[in-house]
Amino acid sequence: MIGQHNFSIMFAKAIRAATPDSQLVAPKKSSGRAAGTPSGQQIARMERELAALQTQVKNVEETYGIDNLHLTVARGYVTKLLANGRINRWLENHRQEYLGEFQKIAEIESIAPFKDAPEA
Repeated sequence: MIGQHNFSIMFAKAIRAATPDSQLVAPKKSSGRAAGTPSGQQIARMERELAALQTQVKNVEETYGIDNLHLTVARGYVTKLLANGRINRWLENHRQEYLGEFQKIAEIESIAPFKDAPEA
């Protein structure tokens, strides 16, 4: 759960349902399949989905540093362009929509994940 940053009840139930009785402290009740307990096919599908998500997370982790570097360099370049009076005036006269967006980019303090972003 920590590795996936997913602490939801459904994820915990799915992990418990997929865990063999031999690995549980208190074995599952053997009164047949309880309502809401996933079937073998559902567990297999969840395992495939989990493997796919783990692959996606690994890819993001591998590219995050270089992507962050590229964005930081691009922000610095835009800031430097806006410091040039001639370029700033041209953008103001010919492409005001670009100027506004470039100014937003130049004002970014840090390129980091949002703290208030909802978790999936």
